[in-house]
Amino acid sequence: MKKAKGQTVDLLYVNKNKENKKTKGAGTASSRQRNNKKKKTRKPQSNSNEKINLDNEIIIGLTPKITENKTAKNNKKRKTSKKQNKKKTNNKLNQKQKNSKTKKSKHKNKIIKWIIIFILVLAAVILFMMSSIFNITQIIVTNNSKISSEEIINLSTLKIGVNMFKTTNKTIRNNIKTNPYIEEVKIKRSLNGIITLEIQERIPTYMLKNANSYIYINNQGYMLEISETALDLPIITGFSTSAENIKEGNRLDVEDLKKLEDVIKIMESAKSNSLADIITTIDISKSTNYKLTIESEAKTVQFGDATNINIKMLRIKEIINQEKGVEGEIYFQDSDKTVFREKV
Repeated sequence: MKKAKGQTVDLLYVNKNKENKKTKGAGTASSRQRNNKKKKTRKPQSNSNEKINLDNEIIIGLTPKITENKTAKNNKKRKTSKKQNKKKTNNKLNQKQKNSKTKKSKHKNKIIKWIIIFILVLAAVILFMMSSIFNITQIIVTNNSKISSEEIINLSTLKIGVNMFKTTNKTIRNNIKTNPYIEEVKIKRSLNGIITLEIQERIPTYMLKNANSYIYINNQGYMLEISETALDLPIITGFSTSAENIKEGNRLDVEDLKKLEDVIKIMESAKSNSLADIITTIDISKSTNYKLTIESEAKTVQFGDATNINIKMLRIKEIINQEKGVEGEIYFQDSDKTVFREKV
């Protein structure tokens, strides 16, 4: 029977006794011959002192026992191996954490270093810029027509002999734009102390009639100036902006701004048909029916809404040419017919 691995065998090995002692002096010759033949054919027995290899030998009649000692040793080896592996893993994790902390610390120190360098450089630049080298030597105003250069310089608060970087561009721009006529300001600084102010002005395009005064407005609806003097501009009547909101620098209310967009379209079409210069008044009280007054031709136009503007302008031009000097009213009966009604 094969020996099971990890088992030991309790073996009782008994040496065969030597052959029975020869009978002394007894027996016949034939019996002696038979005994001698048996001796020759009998295999030699193992020496009682010979070692038995249980791993290679099969011993019949012996039952192996489970060796608990060897199993315990193997289990102990496994546990020791697991502990060693776990310890190695923990050591690796700890090492990775240490490396990560070291990298973070180095990165943080590097950032702090660059921040300090940046602050120092910035401080040096600011001190240099605030030195007397950059004092203002000249202020130049360009592209202005309505507002004088002296007024613009006064609004800017810039002064000769003062450091040009003492006041920011935003502050200069906002100061100048307090004048409603100023739409935009571009500021250029030169290292030789020269500051150039490039001005973009708003241009009045219409007037609002309010009691005995006129409010000049531009195409964006900004109120540029309130004056008793009328300009050679079309007058808009029927607006809804409240009297409290009529101030220089303010804008028309939302409803009037929408109507102003229609007015601009109408006037652009009139300009392309050489009629813009003779339209004196535009009534915007109703967006479904704008009314135009052409004083030089003694005619009024019930224009309707802001649809088919170019077609309507062509027909107005035709009637003006046909009814030259005749006072009356032009209105559009439908999309295909324009009617002139002479005033009786």
